[in-house]
Amino acid sequence: MTAPDEVPHDVRASLEQLLAAAADAAAEGDAATARAALDTAETVATNKLPPGERRDRVRWGCAAALDALPNGDLAAAYATATADAVDE
Repeated sequence: MTAPDEVPHDVRASLEQLLAAAADAAAEGDAATARAALDTAETVATNKLPPGERRDRVRWGCAAALDALPNGDLAAAYATATADAVDE
């Protein structure tokens, strides 16, 4: 059983994969793919993470990365930092 503050394994894996894909795409200049991955990650965070600081930080990070596009390096940095927030 998962403690209330823990992220279920499948949700953690999904978010990490989506945010890594977003960071890679942004760094490569593929804003459309980065945007799609970030939108999906934000939806997963909204629907699957329990309410609280972690969910808020992940959602904020996705939004910040989206706002940073088309600056791929900045968007990639936000996506990477957001992935780190999933594990905190």
